[in-house]
Amino acid sequence: MPGKSTFSKTEQLITELCNLPDFEYTAEQMWEYVKMTDVKIKAPSSKTSKPRHTSAYSMFLHEHKKGMDDTTELSKTWNEMKEANNEEYKRFVEMAEEKDKEKGLDSSDGAKTQSQSQEKKLQIELIKARAEGSEDEDKPIFSGKKVDSPTNNYKEWKKSQLGHPTTYTFSRKDLVAYQEEDNFDKKNMDGMEWDNYIRENMLFLEDI
Repeated sequence: MPGKSTFSKTEQLITELCNLPDFEYTAEQMWEYVKMTDVKIKAPSSKTSKPRHTSAYSMFLHEHKKGMDDTTELSKTWNEMKEANNEEYKRFVEMAEEKDKEKGLDSSDGAKTQSQSQEKKLQIELIKARAEGSEDEDKPIFSGKKVDSPTNNYKEWKKSQLGHPTTYTFSRKDLVAYQEEDNFDKKNMDGMEWDNYIRENMLFLEDI
């Protein structure tokens, strides 16, 4: 009986890791990391019979990744961009779709993402419509989740302080530096300048 191939062993390991409750990466992300190593893995013919869809995350890694030691920071940056659904995130979605077109594939891989994006756009339009004509009409919109999160309130406050648009995404390095400078506490914001910043200064999805 032949032994397991390197592909099968790697696939099994990734599956087991992703099943761990505290493991922070997806199977897709893990395969992207494997591709960046010197390990040569040949997928079974049944898995390579047709071109694979390109993910927005793989395009992000291709543009930003320098080595294996920046994996954690890039993953956190990506998750923040994805949650905010900002212009930079949408740029990578579009890049992935263009790559799929070059392969002769449709954009079904991005269908879920596009659906989520359209849903969020609709929610934002509803917020604008509800605020129209009120004293809150000109407030910026927070389109993320967890409006009472100290981290989210700090980020929005800091963007305002620095004159950045709400769609701006801090690099992990800059965010950590700012947080240390401002004595940020991720568990408590009572009495801080960013305390309830989102609720007091922005419109948000809960408003609908």
